Amino acid sequence: MSFWQDRAKAGLVLLVVLAAFWGALYWGESAVRPAGMAPPPTLEYVAADAAGNAVPGARPEQAAFAANPIYRAPVGESGPRVVFLIPFDPPRGQDDLAFFIGATPGLQEIKLNGTVIQPNIPLDTLRGAADGAALYFPIPPALLRDEGNRIEVLIETQSTVLALAPFHIGPAVEAARAAGAVDLITSIVPIIAISVLAFATLLCFVTNWPAEDRDRIRSLMQLMAVWALRTYFISFQTPFEVPFLVTAFLYYLLDFSVIIAFARHLLAGEAGTGRWQGWLGWLWLALLIYLAGVTAAGFAFGPAVMPWFEALATGNAVMLLALALAGLAALAWGTAVRRDGRWLERVTLMFCLLALSVDAADNVFDLALPFAEHLALTFYSAAPAGLLLGLGVVASIAREASEARRTVVQSNAILAAQLVEQNAKLEASYEAQKQLLRREVMLVERQRIVRDMHDGIGGQLLGLMMQVRGGGASPVEVEEGLQASIADLRLIVDSMDSAEEGLAETLRSFEHRVRPQVEAAGMALDFIAEVDEGIDLGPRPTLQVLRILQEAVTNAMRHSGARRIAVESSAPAGGPIRIAIRDDGSGLPEGYRRGRGLTSMETRAAQLRADFTLASGPEGTRLMLEVPLAGADPSA
Repeated sequence: MSFWQDRAKAGLVLLVVLAAFWGALYWGESAVRPAGMAPPPTLEYVAADAAGNAVPGARPEQAAFAANPIYRAPVGESGPRVVFLIPFDPPRGQDDLAFFIGATPGLQEIKLNGTVIQPNIPLDTLRGAADGAALYFPIPPALLRDEGNRIEVLIETQSTVLALAPFHIGPAVEAARAAGAVDLITSIVPIIAISVLAFATLLCFVTNWPAEDRDRIRSLMQLMAVWALRTYFISFQTPFEVPFLVTAFLYYLLDFSVIIAFARHLLAGEAGTGRWQGWLGWLWLALLIYLAGVTAAGFAFGPAVMPWFEALATGNAVMLLALALAGLAALAWGTAVRRDGRWLERVTLMFCLLALSVDAADNVFDLALPFAEHLALTFYSAAPAGLLLGLGVVASIAREASEARRTVVQSNAILAAQLVEQNAKLEASYEAQKQLLRREVMLVERQRIVRDMHDGIGGQLLGLMMQVRGGGASPVEVEEGLQASIADLRLIVDSMDSAEEGLAETLRSFEHRVRPQVEAAGMALDFIAEVDEGIDLGPRPTLQVLRILQEAVTNAMRHSGARRIAVESSAPAGGPIRIAIRDDGSGLPEGYRRGRGLTSMETRAAQLRADFTLASGPEGTRLMLEVPLAGADPSA
């Protein structure tokens, strides 16, 4: 059921496109004719000499109105010039009359009752595939007679046929409107079409297409380029004089090239069409060889080869008929069934294929519009159809770019939302991991500190207790032992606080604790701490630093005899940490032996991978400790 529905949709698409195409042709053919235009069935003509005058003694002959639509007169023995004789009586009650004539190749001169109204100046000496332009000439009332008027039109040709286009004598306003419509369809629209096709080709060239679209886009660029060249050739005069055979050669070459390019584009991007595209290339080469041979024979043998050119026109029409039957069906099916967003491109291609087919069939069969047989086709519909092709491609690219941008915007919005969600999850996970790690670190540090308290304070209190039990400890020794234990306990507490507050705050707490002790000993304390607030060594290394400080300050208080103790510390954000403890005492006595306190400080500094130096003299003692941030061992 779906298959038949798809066929019905494709048929409906084809009918709509056909109706729109023939409607556009009907409007165009009606617009290029003045209202009331009705060419007579026959017209007289006489042979003319090189000066454009009728040959003396030449008898007028009859030219029938052909379906081309033209009045056709064969070239006679007198040469390729004739004068068409148009008798008329002016409509009554109208003064603003004009003579309108369709595009006539080789139009040279126009006379009214023997008076020239268009002088013998060639209007289209540079001939291409579509010669001439629709013109209108106001008729001077002074030259008109009440009846028996005659217009004489001088025609010159390079071919074997002298042709006069349909004409009309009527209101000048209507003639000007029709001439303007002809100029619009045959000149202005083709110029715009060529410009749009060039722009669309350049746009396709600079766009970065996906790999699966590149073959299709290359074939589309070739089609638009050949179409633009063909439009220029059939619509405008060539920049130099072109012989008739060369004109025919270029015309058929461009026609065949457009057919091959169109067929190749229909096959591009379809599966299993590579061999067919290769055959199309060989077919184009064979047609080129045949066309070159016919043209060369024409230069050698003259008009005898004209049937060969007629065979080319027939072959062109047959090829386009086959292409139209297959191409229109494929394009209608793709427009109705496929959902790849290329419906606008396919519709414009259907219009262009119809225009090509109608032009080719008209060249062979002299077509008229369906249901309007009085409107014979007079202009190449493929030229303005090129405008639809270019606009369709540009619009299709714009639509694809818009869809791509909309997809990117929607994707970005989805990705942004997912990113926010993932960031929130990561932040929550990171915070949870951070809390777990902090608890783990605190637990490990506390376990280490408990061991240190057991080994330090526990050992000190146990030793003091043994001395008290043995009766060998004096009250002073008991007090000093208790104070040392309390001091060590405070150091442990301060180091635990550093896990939350950092080294700077720990040093301030140390100053706050030791200042009363120093001042109680009758000494002054200078404490300078210039430590970055972000530095944190961790509880264990901090405890080692505090113990070194505590030992150094205690030794200075007990043994230096100083009046002032200075503690100076500095630590930029990147380290290292520098701490100096100095006093103005008498220095270490001569022959001083290292005690347990100094050895303990050196051991702790080594555990921190720090530099420890001691200098002493008559001016006092100076101790220096330098701890690298990267070198401090957290387990020290």
